[in-house]
Amino acid sequence: MDTTQSQSDPTQAGPAKAVSQFSESLTQASENQRVLIQEMTQFAKEEGLRFANLRLERNGAAMDKLQSCQGLPGLIGVQQEWLRDFLQDYASQNLRFAGAFRGLAQNVMTSAAEATSDNIDRMQHEASDMVHKGGEQMSQVAQDANNYVQEPLH
Repeated sequence: MDTTQSQSDPTQAGPAKAVSQFSESLTQASENQRVLIQEMTQFAKEEGLRFANLRLERNGAAMDKLQSCQGLPGLIGVQQEWLRDFLQDYASQNLRFAGAFRGLAQNVMTSAAEATSDNIDRMQHEASDMVHKGGEQMSQVAQDANNYVQEPLH
């Protein structure tokens, strides 16, 4: 019976090992998520500052042009130029954010796919090992039973 218990201990370690590895995977995923959020926050901060500075420069240029414009047609021209720049700046800002977040999403998807693939490969390997060990144990039990049955006959 001691041999059966010592043989069953490695299979009991299998679930504990799987839980441990799953816990490690979750820890790694949460660390990756923390890094991603940090990168997104830094990008948003830098882009916000860049955009605010750009708009301040454009507003300053519009104010300078307003001081030297002639009549109502000049005023309307400066206003239209400011409005055109305003819309272009917002559109380009949205495109920059969309491109950055698309790139981040692709990186996250690639990383998640790699981690999932690694976990699946590891679990398949461990399941195969457990089946192999179970088969060996069943063969040993069958051999022991066969020896036990054969003993009284001899």
